[in-house]
Amino acid sequence: MANIRAAAGRRRRAVLLGGAAVLSLVSAGGLYGLLYARSLGYAERCEHGLVPGGGRLLETGASWLPPDAWCRFEQQSLSTTPFWALLLFYGLLTAVVWSATGLVRLVRPRPYPGPGWLSGHEPG
Repeated sequence: MANIRAAAGRRRRAVLLGGAAVLSLVSAGGLYGLLYARSLGYAERCEHGLVPGGGRLLETGASWLPPDAWCRFEQQSLSTTPFWALLLFYGLLTAVVWSATGLVRLVRPRPYPGPGWLSGHEPG
């Protein structure tokens, strides 16, 4: 009876960890897509003067992880990605890694070495 409960508990944990991994991966992908769409053409808008900044335009740039575009003016720098979105994006990626790692360890657990593996504790 205890083995049936243990197996059901392992299955339940596997389903929950798998669901958490998939949900956080889908959320991170959706947020990535929104941030990417928001950063498209931002450097061109800065160069054409459509983005108000302080002074003369010094530099434009972009990054792919997380998707971001920025314009550096003489008095300030402007970016397409707010700080809360960066925190959310990296938090979701961390949740993906933790859930996937937990799922792998649940499905393929490490063998317990036991006291026989320690030196000086040979059976016998």
